[in-house]
Amino acid sequence: MKVHADELELARAYGETSAFEELSPEQLRAVMYRGRSLYHWFKEHPHTHNLINGALILGLFACDATTLVVLPSWLLGNGRGLSTGWVLLAALIAGAAHSWLGYSMAIFSLHEGAAHNLIFCGIGPVGRAAQFVGRNLCRLTAADPEFYARCHMAHHAKFGTTDDSEFLNFIRPRRYWLTFLPLAMTLNYSDFIIHRPPSFTRSRAISAVLALGYNTAWAYLLYRLFGPLFALVTIAVVTPHVGFYMDRLRQFTEHNLMPLENRNGARSFGIGMWGVLVGGGLWGQPCHLVHHLVASIPWYQQIQLHLYLKRLMTPRQRRQFLLEPFTGFPRLLYHILRETHKFPRSRTELQAGSGPTL
Repeated sequence: MKVHADELELARAYGETSAFEELSPEQLRAVMYRGRSLYHWFKEHPHTHNLINGALILGLFACDATTLVVLPSWLLGNGRGLSTGWVLLAALIAGAAHSWLGYSMAIFSLHEGAAHNLIFCGIGPVGRAAQFVGRNLCRLTAADPEFYARCHMAHHAKFGTTDDSEFLNFIRPRRYWLTFLPLAMTLNYSDFIIHRPPSFTRSRAISAVLALGYNTAWAYLLYRLFGPLFALVTIAVVTPHVGFYMDRLRQFTEHNLMPLENRNGARSFGIGMWGVLVGGGLWGQPCHLVHHLVASIPWYQQIQLHLYLKRLMTPRQRRQFLLEPFTGFPRLLYHILRETHKFPRSRTELQAGSGPTL
């Protein structure tokens, strides 16, 4: 993801104009202490940890198969006498669910696996093989784990600076809107992407081949089961877009307009509906703030730490860092779109108005 100098300057300027209640030293100490205790449990129970994540991965694949085979069978029956509109509707439903599950698996594999190596424990051959699988599952969705890992670790180490290669604290709406163009996950309409490099590399080519093979196999099976129209719309039209839109929506909102400071620069969507949908599942990134505070614990412990931090927050901090139930995310998105559009214009007008006069 390209860092735009003007957006970095806008993020700094916006931070100077907004009143923000940061987490206090006492709150941070309490969170760090709780985080260390969770980390020690995780290190002392590797088999339980591996079982949790192994069951999760198998569950995601089982849900995907159910979405693509069982759900259409229920919606379409034997396929006789059905209108084209009904077939299209079934394809849209199955394709959207398949695409979201792919996004969920990809963000889990990219973030927990490629970037932080937290999916499986073990130093023997089996452990190393499991870690390799965990890191590379995202390739089935054309994501590049090598590129993402480099950018994400710089994001933690150089947060809010020119070296933050996943800079997200001020993103202009135009860069976001361009990701809605057809096949934006593959074509460079916008540089607001992080799942792949902007040019072809060996690693990106491997991901492209694996993703093509995986989805071609599904397309052939769906063609045999439900016909060409269903297979084409589900795999070629819907699958490349819905999950990508969720991924861009998540990154557009989790840091945007937040302080340029690692301990206070992220939001958490929570473990409710919006956290699951936009965050990519409970194992995705619904608790992003605590991840930035304690990056060494796995996803299920991030949920525990999120609930602990939530109890420590003041009402004002909850409004800043968290979402209100049900309407919280739409209101947040509207606020970000409005402010990232309005603030650059108002700042330009202010600077022009305060210039020298003759």
